[in-house]
Amino acid sequence: MSYTLESIAKLSGVSRGTVSRVINNQPGVKPAVRERVLGVIAETGYVPNPQARSLAGGRTENIGVVVFGNSPLFLSHHLFFEVLQGIQSHSTLNAYDLVLFSNRSDRDAEYWKRIGDKRKVDGLIIMGERIQESYLQYYYERDIPFVLVGKRLSDNIPLFCVTSDYRKGAYEGTKHLLDQGQRKIVLIRGLLNTYHENERYAGYVQALEEAGLGPDESLMLYGQAEKQTAYAEMSRLLEGGVTFDGVFSGNDLMAFGASEAMKERGLRIPQDVAVVGYDDIEAAQYFAPPLTSVRQDKRRIGQEATQLLMKLLHNQIDRSVPSDIIIDSRLVIRDSSQSR
Repeated sequence: MSYTLESIAKLSGVSRGTVSRVINNQPGVKPAVRERVLGVIAETGYVPNPQARSLAGGRTENIGVVVFGNSPLFLSHHLFFEVLQGIQSHSTLNAYDLVLFSNRSDRDAEYWKRIGDKRKVDGLIIMGERIQESYLQYYYERDIPFVLVGKRLSDNIPLFCVTSDYRKGAYEGTKHLLDQGQRKIVLIRGLLNTYHENERYAGYVQALEEAGLGPDESLMLYGQAEKQTAYAEMSRLLEGGVTFDGVFSGNDLMAFGASEAMKERGLRIPQDVAVVGYDDIEAAQYFAPPLTSVRQDKRRIGQEATQLLMKLLHNQIDRSVPSDIIIDSRLVIRDSSQSR
């Protein structure tokens, strides 16, 4: 019988990528698993194809940047291009080129698989709202190192993530409003059931509780990370007669939409309502009034993601042990939240 990498993986009860790591004497495999795979190889007499091993051990000198986003216009997204600048600057230092991938459309549902199958890259940096664990499992089984921009959780595979300190950022933004005297603070939430949104909510609640307050469901808006949705949600809140004196928004775009709705109804910012956003995109400083915002160091996120991927590619860290890098955020105070 002729054995293949896939049949050895099946007999060993492990993934194809794990067998590849054992054959190429790479780290990231538990000793007991390595011993089991080597035992199966010895029992079957399996001999790896030299050409396949050469290809597996070769380098393309390319890094793939993958965006699984909600919008096909991701190239103009306020976060993406700054993170990409950080990735590009650090990949150049390491003599790597970038290959850009993105989800094309719902009609091309298998595109994410071809990224792993074509083997045009040595590793991946992955970002976006629509990342599925099945994608990550697929890349892991094919022994493609990857780093995630933004935190994800998995019980099945070790993940390497670079993310902002969302909890601290939301805490500082909310505390700033409390320090200005605001007590009824609207929270505009983005994409629910995500790590970053849960962390922002936790920071908001922490600041309220330290001030002797608690979250009020009547002051929660769900903007889905979009300007127009936040505008509609704020319009609905104002039409319902709910009163408030502060707004903390999960991103700047939602802060813009909510502010426009308030201005249309005669509310003054910050005299009647103080507003704080998140991300500190370039447009924040030119908004009227200039928007106070929690600044993510987006270029550094890209640089750290690339540096972490380089360590994975050069076997400088154990691939079997997950790792998170948390990047600090900073509150940038402007006119939208300053007491008069």
